[in-house]
Formats: sequence, C-alpha cells, structure tokens
Amino acid sequence: TQNEIASILGKNVRTIKRSFKVLIDNNVIERIGSDKTGYWIVKSEGEYMKDILITVLNNYLLFFPEERERQFNLINYLNEHNSEELTDWNNFDGHIVAGGFIYAKEEDKFLVLYHNDLKMFLYPGGHVESNDINPLQASKREILEETGLNNLEQLKVSDDELIPIDIDTHKIGYNKRLNLPEHFHFDFRYLFMVDRISDIKTDTEELSSYKWISVEELSSDPNYGMVATKIKKLLSNNKD
Repeated sequence: TQNEIASILGKNVRTIKRSFKVLIDNNVIERIGSDKTGYWIVKSEGEYMKDILITVLNNYLLFFPEERERQFNLINYLNEHNSEELTDWNNFDGHIVAGGFIYAKEEDKFLVLYHNDLKMFLYPGGHVESNDINPLQASKREILEETGLNNLEQLKVSDDELIPIDIDTHKIGYNKRLNLPEHFHFDFRYLFMVDRISDIKTDTEELSSYKWISVEELSSDPNYGMVATKIKKLLSNNKD
C-alpha cells in the first residue's frame, strides 16, 4: 500500500512511511490484521481528537514548562471530557478553538478582524470541529474561511509544527445572535507569515472590517501581553 501511494503521489517510500507514522501516532489511522492480508482504516470523526490535544498540550508544556499552572483548567477540561464533547458547541464547560496571528513581512504588521458578536478586533480563528485533524489544521481552515488566505508560512516554536506559540484560556460572554451562554475558550494560537499585505475576504455575518496593526499596537492590547512577547522573540529569531 505504501509503495503504491508513493508511486501515485510521486514521493519516495521513506516519506510515505514517515507520514503513516504521524497518522498512527495521532490515532488517525489503524492497521487491522497482518501486514500481508490486513488493511488500514480511518478512525471515526472526533474519536482521536482528545488524544491529539493532550499530546499537543504535553509537548507545549515541555517547551513552556513555566506555564503548567496557567494550563491547569485546560488539563482538567481535557481529562473530564471525551472527544465528542470536546468539539460539541453545546458543551458549555468550554470550547476548544484554534486560530493564528498573521504577520505581513514586508509591512511588519499583523492582521486583526472586527468580530460583530464580541465587538472587538481579534486575530482569525474559531471552533475546532469534529472532522478537523488537529488544532493546526483547524486554525488554517478558520483562517481560510475568515480571510481567504491560504498561502501561509508557519513560524514554528520547535520542529513539531503542532506546538502552538501560545495556548490561552479566556471567558466568552453571552452570544445573543447564537444564544450561547457564557463559557470558556481554550485557544490554540499559531503564528503565520505572508510576504505582504493583500486583500482580505471576510465573512460579513460574523466580521465587519479588518485592519493591519504594528507589533507595538499588538503589545499594548492587554489581551495579548504574553503572546506578544513570544511573537517578538520568534520574529527576532527568524530574522537572525
């Protein structure tokens, strides 16, 4: 099977084997039966999300061990809920969300979108859905849906691309439009870069405008104090 996939995709077998290992490790696919007579299955939507989120969080804490206390609520939330509950909008213990700060290299600015429900400018992002593979893929999907941007370069904190630059827990107030009660968001935040500012295609139902702001403006926003420091450091490292 792996040889056939390699031939179809024009890749070498070693690359395909590495990809299979990632899918197996993330509990996305499973081998049924022997190597000769068995077959592969793709696991049910959402069945593997809890394991992936716990793995991402644990690896994040290896990189940011000083944040274990900050992640206490998320650790408990993941331990107390199954994969289906983690992606259920009706689970008001909290929602797993993912998004990304988008940095325009040429202009040295960040994209923020005005959310009509929250009445504030925020980076693109949204809820992790049951058919998402992992929080990184969910963040890219949300960015594409909210901005039309898909030619993104990820600025990674480590070789593991799934580790976000920040994981934040914050309370979301009552949403009148969707009739959603107050709840927590557990937010997996990634950092992406584009070469230059381009036109943005926003979802007008949720978003009414956008702007590009400097890193100083980002830093002055009390919502982004800690992550702004991380972003500055990562950008500096990428310029060296």
